[in-house]
Amino acid sequence: MRRILIALALSAAGMAQAATVSVFNNLAAWEAAISGSAQLQDFSGYANGTDLTGVDVLPGVTLSSNIGPVEVFGASKTAAAFGPARQAGNGYFEAQYALPFLAAALDIVSFESIPGDGSTAVDQGLLSFLFSDGTTRDLAISGGDGSPIFIGIVSDSVITSFRWTEAHEANGVNEESALDNLRVAMRGPNQLPLPGSLPLVMLALAAVPMARRRR
Repeated sequence: MRRILIALALSAAGMAQAATVSVFNNLAAWEAAISGSAQLQDFSGYANGTDLTGVDVLPGVTLSSNIGPVEVFGASKTAAAFGPARQAGNGYFEAQYALPFLAAALDIVSFESIPGDGSTAVDQGLLSFLFSDGTTRDLAISGGDGSPIFIGIVSDSVITSFRWTEAHEANGVNEESALDNLRVAMRGPNQLPLPGSLPLVMLALAAVPMARRRR
């Protein structure tokens, strides 16, 4: 009996469970879903030209880019990057999360350089969120009229990072964009879930002493 229970525990522990992710395209709906307060970074507290690469812009949140240093840019104070990777058509931004956040959001800004004009991108950008269970959620993002594009997610698995890969122009270079209004949340107090298989493991292991006593 003991061997059976231990086998059940180990089997349950080995079963991978994909993150359940809800996606939101407006701030109000995302805020309603997190059931708690969010932390915001809008970069207004930084001077233009400040290098943000590797800096904790929020607790446990750092930014990087293969385009160049992530720096504060423009009158609206966004996180931008400039460099040859964008001209080669493979530019992206990344954020790493060192704390166990279950909700995250951001604005993709300056997707189109002239607000009010239609998108000139020939394809979509790709926003990918990675989770502690090893799964990924990919979101294809189309250009619009230059207005900020809000994307928020709420997950039952800890978010470890995101990558925003820019769309392309007809000449092969990336459609220039930047990031703003980064938000993170724990989904309220005591909302961090146990891994899906852990309750089964605990139940099975707790039953082992019971089996011993019955012998």
